[in-house]
Amino acid sequence: MITGRVRSATIVAMSMFALAGTARAQAGAAAAAKSGVSFAVSSPVHPALYFSKQEVEASFEHPQRIDGALYVSDYGTRSFEVKASTRDKPLAPEVHLTFTDIIYIVRGSATLVTGGKLVGDLTPRTFPNGQPFGKETKMGRSIVGGESRHIAVGDVVIIPNGLPHWFTDIEAPFWFYNVKSH
Repeated sequence: MITGRVRSATIVAMSMFALAGTARAQAGAAAAAKSGVSFAVSSPVHPALYFSKQEVEASFEHPQRIDGALYVSDYGTRSFEVKASTRDKPLAPEVHLTFTDIIYIVRGSATLVTGGKLVGDLTPRTFPNGQPFGKETKMGRSIVGGESRHIAVGDVVIIPNGLPHWFTDIEAPFWFYNVKSH
């Protein structure tokens, strides 16, 4: 029987391969090899990434911070990161200019507001540690005209870049994996 934590780790691993495209390349190479066909992979084939149950659980035990990622890519052939995110209260709504968020809910629930218009710019210049905030994410005071949906354990949400989004009405602890892909 697969536990919820193992299932979430499995989904994260599958998302990473899907985003990187290496699983398709490896499968194609294996099938071609079995059929006797010569096959050249144009991009490097990376090794599988494995995170133990202890690492997965520990990824949620940190305070919300910049480096709260289970995996951060080199943005070369692996242009994604996997974050273990938590919320105990709503944060500012946001929109990502280039990232697509793939979210898998592990614990708790919330209302997710998507679409509409981000109102009132609250984008910080720096993170609390002084690092520049960057231009990838814009933050606001609220969203006007968005669609609200209750999300809970086991749900998966894909939020394309350019779409405002906001977690409200949080039932803490609210834990989710967020695969950020370019």
